[in-house]
Amino acid sequence: MQISSQEISKIETRRSYRIHELENLPKINWLIKDILVDRGIATIYGESGSTKSFLAIDLALHLASGSEWFGLPVSREIPVVYTALEGFTGLRKRILGWCKKNSISPSNMLITPDTLLLGENGSVESFINHYKEKEFHSGMVIIDTLNMACPNIEENSASEMSGVIRQAKLITEKLNSTVLIIHHSGKDESRGMRGSSSLKASMDTIIYVKQDSNGNCEWSLEKSKDSECGIRYGYRLETIEVEMNGEVETTCTLDKLGEILDKKKKVRLSDKQTRVLNLVKDWLLTLSSSHDDMDKVIEQCCKLWTEHPSAKRSHDMREVIGNLVIKGLVGTGLRGNLSDQIWITDKGMNE
Repeated sequence: MQISSQEISKIETRRSYRIHELENLPKINWLIKDILVDRGIATIYGESGSTKSFLAIDLALHLASGSEWFGLPVSREIPVVYTALEGFTGLRKRILGWCKKNSISPSNMLITPDTLLLGENGSVESFINHYKEKEFHSGMVIIDTLNMACPNIEENSASEMSGVIRQAKLITEKLNSTVLIIHHSGKDESRGMRGSSSLKASMDTIIYVKQDSNGNCEWSLEKSKDSECGIRYGYRLETIEVEMNGEVETTCTLDKLGEILDKKKKVRLSDKQTRVLNLVKDWLLTLSSSHDDMDKVIEQCCKLWTEHPSAKRSHDMREVIGNLVIKGLVGTGLRGNLSDQIWITDKGMNE
């Protein structure tokens, strides 16, 4: 069957690349390296009262000011639209509290209580046109919450939620911006976000937030399409006073506690790898610097590796060290002003 030229013009332009062309394609752009991709769709979710909105506000203001978030580098300062579909008054206090604590008041942060309905084309179109007129682009749109943006949508319906995601993607495309959606966990928290699994499948980034009975909070990277998941950071809420309409009121801001490190599991090593790691440790840990020239370390360790054939020692020692580097137990390269150095990593010290 032949397709007319008129029909062809309606077909989306298709792209394909030869293998040798792949390495020259643009790299992934991150707003926060390995956490939040530029022009992606992300969600922060958790139970009611889990502090997810506090975390979203903190994230938004760090991006708007271009400052590090939990010690993680922010690629650039970006404009942010925070669509507060519930709790606008409380949101005002939280933002003012953050600005007071951090002594920063970003001018490129917009907060709106206006309606945005992701199930209605007209509402999304109006939203896009409004912010295009304000010349908003290359930033982030926060929707708080998904439930309020989809009042007549069945969250468990894959087809209905797919339509919602299409509208969110339209916002990313037309405003050249990331969309961050605040959402709730389901009744069974272990099963993740509430609603259809299509929602989770469509996300580039998913951040899960929880708070225990002692007020200890944490966020974890539950999903990232383009980086490793599982990192966790802890924080608590800190009370702060702000002045609103001539009266002093209280709100909370984040008191960051840093990364939560799981107890490292032992790495599975062969007998040869264990022997070489111990030889390298024995040599390096006698030095005040704890690092040394690679060739020198190999030479010294080979002298003690007497059970291994002498003709293969140097070659095999270097090969095994390369495997230990891959496993994260040994580091090599530049150390201070010295090149070709080798050292034992923190992970290697625990083996």
